[in-house]
Amino acid sequence: MAQKGSAKIFSIPGHSGGSFRAILYGMKTHILSFLLGAALVFGLTSVTESRAAGPNHVYELRVYHATPGKLDALKARFADHTDTLFARHNMKSVGYWIPEENPDNLLIYILEHPSRAEGDKNWAAFQKDPDWVKARTDSEVGGSLTTKVERTFMDPLEFSKLK
Repeated sequence: MAQKGSAKIFSIPGHSGGSFRAILYGMKTHILSFLLGAALVFGLTSVTESRAAGPNHVYELRVYHATPGKLDALKARFADHTDTLFARHNMKSVGYWIPEENPDNLLIYILEHPSRAEGDKNWAAFQKDPDWVKARTDSEVGGSLTTKVERTFMDPLEFSKLK
């Protein structure tokens, strides 16, 4: 505590020294408390989010076989239109990938859905969205961007970090 006529700001029981040492000790204590609190909040948030998904929470793996010479146009359509429209229709994008060796012109992505039924319902609404219809029509003036689309719904295993 501040003492009249003293340069000490506060003192630490069992520690002697000037006010600078006391300030550093106090800062370390506050920073450690902050970090521990943040870790606790983050941990509780993660647990809450994984439980909120419920037992029917599913992931959808989609594999697009791009028409030869159209992979860049397909990637551009996803970047410029599709991903934003997915969000509009409650379809959460987990990630997008291109194989390192890609002789089949594949674009692979995963979507997250609360349930398979919700995924089917959201896909139906997405397909009717006027912005999607326009983006697809405009991007396929020179022909279809895909030759094949594969779709697989997946349930996370109990030890999976993604639930």
